[in-house]
Amino acid sequence: MINHRLRRFNIDGGIIAYPTESCFGLGCSPFSYKAIKKLNVLKNRAKNKNLISIAANLEQFDKFIDANNVSDKKKLLIKWPGHHTWLVKANQKSPKWLISSNKIALRIPSFIPCRKILLSVGQPITSTSLNKSGKRSIKNFRDASRLFHGKVKIIRGRIGKNKKPSSIQDFSTGIIYRD
Repeated sequence: MINHRLRRFNIDGGIIAYPTESCFGLGCSPFSYKAIKKLNVLKNRAKNKNLISIAANLEQFDKFIDANNVSDKKKLLIKWPGHHTWLVKANQKSPKWLISSNKIALRIPSFIPCRKILLSVGQPITSTSLNKSGKRSIKNFRDASRLFHGKVKIIRGRIGKNKKPSSIQDFSTGIIYRD
């Protein structure tokens, strides 16, 4: 069910902090360059660093990829939902600020609280760890509130049990960049 206030907040360039499989995440609308810039400033993050976009289901990625081919969909869904990021060929509608070497990083998490947030927003969001660049990831709501209160909308919840970030794999070549 879509939460219209959260959806509007996201569409209007708001940034949310939310629980993921391994830490609190920081996200915004992947379609808002202004929000992406704001996110990078909050994290003291280089603007040329790539961001992953996450979605509740494959349909939410329709604006990013052309996965009309049944075998491509089946291949994507081998690891989705899950703690796995695919680098896939971006289509013409993909936001250019998310593309690197004609590829875009996408993931459908299996972590139910995160998927509920994505369903509530009704569209993909970017996903990066909630921390200042180079610092440890934030693992609980209290620390998220202490460090980012008033700067982002913080969604209550507990993180999952994964200890490390998602794996990253090139969809077309099979090369694994992070395991």
